[in-house]
Amino acid sequence: MWNKIWRKVTHTKRPTTNSYDRRLFEQVYDFTDCCNWGTGMMMGAGVFTYLPVVIKYVAGPSTVLSYILGGAIVYTSVFAFTELSTIYPYCGGTYVYNYSIFGGFMATLLGFSLFIQHLMIAADMCTSLSDHIDYFIFHKSLKEFEMDEFNNFFSGSSIAMASYPQFFSAIIFVFIAYLLTTRSYINNLVGSIANYISFLAVFLIIFVGAFYIDIDNWLTVQGGFMPYGLTSVSRGATVILSTYLGFTMLPCLSEEEKNPQVDISQATHASFFFVMAIYISVSLVVSLMVPYNDVMTNFAMSNIFIDVGAGWMKYCVEIGSIAAFFSTAMCFIVAASRLMFSMGKDRVIPQCFGLLQPRTKIPYNAVMWVGFLGGTLALIFDTSYLIRIANTGYMANCVAANLGILKLRYSFYNFYPTEFQPPRLPRPAPRPADSNQREGSSDERDETCTTDKWLPWKWYSKVTIWTDRAAKACISLCFVWLFGLVGTLNRWWWSIFSFPHYFYHPMMWTFVTLMVIQVCILAMIPQRHVFHVHKTPWVPWLPMTSNYLVVLLMFEDCPNFVWRVEGYILLISLLVYLTYSYWHMENPPERDDSQDEMGERDELVMTLQTGYHSCSNTQTIAGEGGGGGGGGGG
Repeated sequence: MWNKIWRKVTHTKRPTTNSYDRRLFEQVYDFTDCCNWGTGMMMGAGVFTYLPVVIKYVAGPSTVLSYILGGAIVYTSVFAFTELSTIYPYCGGTYVYNYSIFGGFMATLLGFSLFIQHLMIAADMCTSLSDHIDYFIFHKSLKEFEMDEFNNFFSGSSIAMASYPQFFSAIIFVFIAYLLTTRSYINNLVGSIANYISFLAVFLIIFVGAFYIDIDNWLTVQGGFMPYGLTSVSRGATVILSTYLGFTMLPCLSEEEKNPQVDISQATHASFFFVMAIYISVSLVVSLMVPYNDVMTNFAMSNIFIDVGAGWMKYCVEIGSIAAFFSTAMCFIVAASRLMFSMGKDRVIPQCFGLLQPRTKIPYNAVMWVGFLGGTLALIFDTSYLIRIANTGYMANCVAANLGILKLRYSFYNFYPTEFQPPRLPRPAPRPADSNQREGSSDERDETCTTDKWLPWKWYSKVTIWTDRAAKACISLCFVWLFGLVGTLNRWWWSIFSFPHYFYHPMMWTFVTLMVIQVCILAMIPQRHVFHVHKTPWVPWLPMTSNYLVVLLMFEDCPNFVWRVEGYILLISLLVYLTYSYWHMENPPERDDSQDEMGERDELVMTLQTGYHSCSNTQTIAGEGGGGGGGGGG
C-alpha cells in the first residue's frame, strides 16, 4: 500500500513536445507580442511603486546599484526558465515543469501557491491603478468616500486586512477579468496599446528629467551616495527583486504562441534586459533630480516633476502609470487563469476549469473565477502586505526551477523529450587483429563515436543509478550547509559589510567552505548533455549559485508574518491535494509483479536511459541482444 501511495505521489506527467501542434488555443502571439507581455509583467510596479520607496527609505541614491544587483541575481535564474520553457512548451509555466520533473504532489503544492501569488500581485496592481485613477480623474474623492463611509470596517481582524472595503479596486479587477474573456488577439491588442503608452511615459520621464539633474543631490545631501550604508544596497535589491520576476509568467502563454520553443526564450532575455535598462535609467534620473529625503512615496513621479517646475509632466506621468498598472494587472490575471486551466486539465482541481469556450478559445470558467477570487482579495486585504508575501513565493519558484535543471541533468531516468536527447550512435566494428594501431584510436573511430567528444571523462561515460544518488546527496548537503550558514549568522548575512566581526566568524567560513567543496564534488559527477540552443550553461555552478543568492535574499529582512502566511498557503495546498487532487489525478502505470527486480530494472534502463553510450567494445547496459533497443531511440 505504501509503495502504491509513493508511486502516485511521485508520478510525473510525460508530455510530448510534438503535441503542441494540436493545441486548442488560438496561436496569435509572435516574438514581438511575447516581448510586450514580458515587459508588461515587469514594468508597472518597478517604476511607479517600488522606486520611490527604495530611494526614500531603503537605499537613497544607491538605488541604482540595488537595481543592478537585483537584476544580476535574478538573471542567474533566467536560463533555467528558458530551458524549461523550450522543453515543455505548455501553458501553466512552473506548474507544468514541476509536474513533469518532480511529480504531482510537488506540482500541486507549488502550483496552488503560485496561483494565489498571481492573485496577490494582480490585486496590488488593481489597487494602485484605482488610486492613480482616483488621483488623476476624481481628485481622491472616491477614496475619501470609502474611508468616510466604511472606515475601520475590518479593524482588528488581521494585520493584512484593509481598514475599509476597497470597492473601486475590486470593480477594476473584475472588469479586467471580464475583458480577458474575449478572443486572444483582442487581449493582445489592448495589452500592447497599454504597454506602448507606458513606454512613452517612461521615455519622457528619462528624457525630460535629464534636464533637471543635479549632481549635488548625490554629493552634498546628508549621507551622500549611500546614506544608509553599504548594506542598504542589498536590502534595496531584496525589495525590488520581485519586479524582475515577472518573466516567470511568460511561459504561461506557450500554447497561444506560434513558435513557443524559440520565441518564449528569446523574448524572456530581450524583455529582461530592456526592463533592467529602464529601471537603471529611471532610478539614475530620479535620484539626481531631487534629494532622496524629499521624495514622496505617494504619486512620487508626479510630485517630483512638480517640485522641479515641470508641472505639465504630471499628466504624462499619470497617464503612463495608469497604463502600466493596467497592463501588469492584465498580464498577471492572464497568467493566473492559464495556470488554473492547466491544473483543471490535469484534474488537480475540478475539471470544469480546464475547459475552453468553443467560440473564443479562452478558458472562460478559469478567467471568471480568477476575477471573483482576485476581486475579493483586492476588496478586503491591504495589498502592500500581499505583495511581500508573493515576493517570497516567487523567489521559491526560482529555486524550484534551478533544482529542476539539476534533476534533468543528473537523474538516472531521462526526463528530456526525444528531440533534445543525443543520438544513439552505432558502436564501431572491431578492427582486424593484425592492425598496427590500437583498437579505437583511428580517425574512423573518432568520426563514428562523436559522442566521445562530449563526455567530461572518457573512463566514466554514462549516468548510472549511483551517480544519480551521489548528485542527490551533494545537492541536499549543499542546502544543509546553506541553511546552517543562515542560522549561524541569525539571518544577518549582508551585515558583514557593516559589522566586520561577522566577516571573521569561523562558522561562517566553515559553511562557505563546505558549500564550495560540495559544489565541486557535484561538478565532478557525470551529467547528461542536451541538444538545444537554450540550455542552461555552466551546470551545476550557475543553478547552485542562483539558489544560494536567492535563498539568502529570501531571509534578508523578511518579517515573521510572511512565513506564517506562506505556511497557511502550503497547508491549504496540502488539503486540496489530499481531499481532491490525489483521487482524481492521472494514475501511474501498473507494475508487472511477475518480473523480478533485476529484469524490471533492465527494462527501465533500456526504455528510459539515453544519452551517454560507451564507445568501447564492452557490452553496453542495453546488451548486444537488445540492439533494437539501442537504435530505436534515434
